[in-house]
Amino acid sequence: MLARLRLLFHRWTTRRKMDRVFGRGPDPYGYGSVAYEKGRLSAMEDVLKGRRYKAALEIGAAEGAFTLRLARLADSVIGLELSPVALARAREALRARPGLSLEEADVRTWEPAGSCRFDLIVCGDVLYYLDKPVVADEFEAAFPRIAGWLAPSGRLLLAHGFADERERAVRRGYRERFERLGLRLVSESVAGEAAKPGDVRCLLSLLEKPSTT
Repeated sequence: MLARLRLLFHRWTTRRKMDRVFGRGPDPYGYGSVAYEKGRLSAMEDVLKGRRYKAALEIGAAEGAFTLRLARLADSVIGLELSPVALARAREALRARPGLSLEEADVRTWEPAGSCRFDLIVCGDVLYYLDKPVVADEFEAAFPRIAGWLAPSGRLLLAHGFADERERAVRRGYRERFERLGLRLVSESVAGEAAKPGDVRCLLSLLEKPSTT
């Protein structure tokens, strides 16, 4: 019971924080205007090119900036977002896109319908919001949940910003957790340039689930 209450409280505080950010107006992070954000999204898309995906899952869809790019790479896309404010904008922006659905959900408790499995999962700038001591057990449990949603040979893209080497090591730790669960690292790169100390760059880690054959 106590663990459930901690999770509910953390979900509420995180949703409230994100609603405040998105409540400032459209595109508060500058996905369409800030050079770093535009470059990060393009780098994420480039990592995924060269393969057509049947079913993709995006964890942390926000206002749909990368969801739109995913829709060009996959036959169907499900986007999960915790903030109803961001989700409303994403639904408005993407309402005409076939094969795309958006859900208000917490990845720590969400489950795909039936036996649905994905050949692509994208997790961008999400995990560090969940990486909090008060919900440490639920955070660690999210890794096998996400890995379990991948189909054989399915790929997982992790994309998380970092401003210094300490933060980079934390982001690398996310990838290492999935490797311990049996996923194989396909590639890893950094998007963005650090012109001065504290400039944010993005660690892009592409992993793959082994084939059953």
